[in-house]
Amino acid sequence: MKKINIKYNKNPKVQILLATYNGEKFLREQLDSIVNQEYRLWELLIHDDGSFDNTISILNEYQNNYPKKVNLLNDQKIFSSASRNFFHLIENRSKKANLYSFCDQDDIWHRNKLDLIIERYNSKEAQKPVLIYSDLSLIDASGKLLAKSHDKLINFQKSFITKENSLYYNPVPGCAMTINSALADKISYCKYMVMHDWWILLSAVHFKTTLIYIKFPLLKYRQHSENVLGYKKI
Repeated sequence: MKKINIKYNKNPKVQILLATYNGEKFLREQLDSIVNQEYRLWELLIHDDGSFDNTISILNEYQNNYPKKVNLLNDQKIFSSASRNFFHLIENRSKKANLYSFCDQDDIWHRNKLDLIIERYNSKEAQKPVLIYSDLSLIDASGKLLAKSHDKLINFQKSFITKENSLYYNPVPGCAMTINSALADKISYCKYMVMHDWWILLSAVHFKTTLIYIKFPLLKYRQHSENVLGYKKI
């Protein structure tokens, strides 16, 4: 049998996709956690969904301070939908990136989040669809820890995702998801979907994607009154 040599990209480029809407209260903390990532081969693509607070001012500040890293997609499009906003980012993603990490405006990433994702990604064949996701801890509006493990709260369902159970429930918040370019090329917006992250998981399972679960928290998942979705609302 002929041996097939699989080439891995040990330094893949990550594009972070951040959807914003009236996020001034927590946005700086999230942006700082991205800027301070230990892994440096990333760029941030942001689309705002019609904010009327100081969100745009904050985003412009970071874009001016980090012009080679932060890019605000300023096309004046308003969707009034977090899911549609995220898919707009997917549609406008850089085709030069190898991985795409979804990002909420109010969470906090651990400094080694991208490092650990890259480590796991480099163990797989990049030409096939891959979805990497992690556990996350829960914090309140002030940053106080509510729960160390989201997975524990949902009875460890992240470790047992199947085609059947994913039809009824999504145990993976979008902010914990990273997909590779092979999967990004296959998914598309559907007006009937409940939320973008659930649809991405369903699409991943449908396309027989390699699912990689990192069993410890890579971010702090903030729970507050303005959440579009949160643990208490699941």
